[in-house]
Amino acid sequence: MAENPESGVESGAESGAGSGSVSGAGSGAVARASGREHASSALAAERVAAIISAAEETAERLRTETEERVTARIAEAQRAADNRVRAGEEEAADAMRLAQTEAERLRSEGRAEAEAATTAATNEALAIVARAEESASQILEEARESAAATRADADQRARSLLEDARATADGVRSEGLEVVGNLREMSNSLRANAERLLGDVQRIHSQLTAQIARAERATGVASGTPGRRARGSVPDLPSNAGRTTPAADDGLDVPEFIPPG
Repeated sequence: MAENPESGVESGAESGAGSGSVSGAGSGAVARASGREHASSALAAERVAAIISAAEETAERLRTETEERVTARIAEAQRAADNRVRAGEEEAADAMRLAQTEAERLRSEGRAEAEAATTAATNEALAIVARAEESASQILEEARESAAATRADADQRARSLLEDARATADGVRSEGLEVVGNLREMSNSLRANAERLLGDVQRIHSQLTAQIARAERATGVASGTPGRRARGSVPDLPSNAGRTTPAADDGLDVPEFIPPG
């Protein structure tokens, strides 16, 4: 019967010492976890910054390539239009030369004939020239219309390609900024949660220390160096020793972009 109190005192002392060591180890683990989380957040932010930089470079390269393709197509359309105009002018010149040659031949042959034959030949030559000029004008008009249509189509395609390139660049930039914002919000939440956990550990340690001090005052035993109290000098601790009252608000901070579980 006399040995039971001593065994209870020993178990209480060992329980108090173990609680203090667990509290210290928990505080160090929380600090190390908080440091690792901060390092991970910084690394993620750097990776996102690198992704955004690469996306901006890609968008700039796409815009440059698009402008080069647009310029090449406009130049090709201009060359095609110039070729068609040149071909029309050459065809008109050939027609004019043929008409003039035919007129001169008829004029030479009709010079030896009567005045009526000469007049008829002249009228026929003028008609041929008129038709040639009309044909040349029609060819030139068709060439101009074709060139204008080709140029308008090239301009439309160029505008469409530029709009697509701008939309792609804006989309990439918006997504990158959203990812950066989410990472910053997550970093703030992790920092707040780490500070809250550290405060809880410190509060539990303070409560345990206060309970041990009250037990020592109740028995009249002076407190010695932590972890070196003599066995049998500390009475049994209350049944709720080592237990703490939970905080009024023990919920962790969660970023807004993460849906609730």
